[in-house]
Amino acid sequence: MNAHYMKRFLVVTALAALSIAALMSCTQASEAVSIELDWYPNTNHAGIYVAQDRGFFADENLEVEIKEPADPALVAQLVGSGERDFGVFYQTDTLLARNEGVPVVAVRSIVQRPLNCIMALKSSGIERPADLAGKTIGYPGIDWNISLLETMLESDGLTLDDVEVVDIGWTLWPTLAAGTVDALIGAYWSHESYVLEDEGYPVNIIFADDYGVPPYYEMMLITSEQMLADQPDVVRRFANAFVRGYEWSRENPSEAIDILVNLNPTQLEETEHIERAAIPALRDAWVAENGSVGTLTSARWDLVGNFMKDKGYIEADLPVQDAWASETFR
Repeated sequence: MNAHYMKRFLVVTALAALSIAALMSCTQASEAVSIELDWYPNTNHAGIYVAQDRGFFADENLEVEIKEPADPALVAQLVGSGERDFGVFYQTDTLLARNEGVPVVAVRSIVQRPLNCIMALKSSGIERPADLAGKTIGYPGIDWNISLLETMLESDGLTLDDVEVVDIGWTLWPTLAAGTVDALIGAYWSHESYVLEDEGYPVNIIFADDYGVPPYYEMMLITSEQMLADQPDVVRRFANAFVRGYEWSRENPSEAIDILVNLNPTQLEETEHIERAAIPALRDAWVAENGSVGTLTSARWDLVGNFMKDKGYIEADLPVQDAWASETFR
């Protein structure tokens, strides 16, 4: 074969190899992963459904199954055991879970400040923790709410002994509206307050970070230590698509709610107007001080970890910085 034909042969062979590689890349099966929500689909999850609908997960070659929780208290256990690859969970509860040996790790933030609050009907006259003396407070059975309430009460001169705390399960706003309890802890100012207002029950909101509670990450993306160690590239790709979903939702809030409702018509057909009312405030709560979405910082983890250690909620020697994938994980 002369030099001219040899050159043509090599070029054709190279192009064929590139074509085959490209075809294999395009036809490579997507990796299937799952994420467990912390609650039924709502505005807080808009970025996840946007990432699904607009192909951000697909761009990362991921096929994502979004699961609603049978029991929100079990999200960390499901993720830590590997039954779910990812979950939506809370900073304080993540530290409590790790304190109990559950190997979950935070990867990205969703909400940058507490949504949990004390909520009471305006007609009650309850405007601050000190007003709760002798009152009955309902909570949804998750222990962290008692710790949160304790801190808020102590910051305003009361203790848990000054109130009655009742486990009311997940029927939060109906129980308050019915007058069965005087106030709630464990309700979100971004959701239950809008529902109660819509039902004709204006509320007073007592914000946790106004009464002794540090500004913790209310909601985060978590995975397991095993997943992070064995499949870091999958975690990274999922996190990238996840953040894109929230960035897009922040820039296009009305369209994000359209997507959320379209993908969850049964759950949201009666509460779509609530989700639309909530997103203007929530979209700002997704953004960190540096203007980014999804950010976790070492300083915030130290702040919250030291607070929980000082209160005795977690062991003094728990390595808090092991609870999250550092800012270098990209």
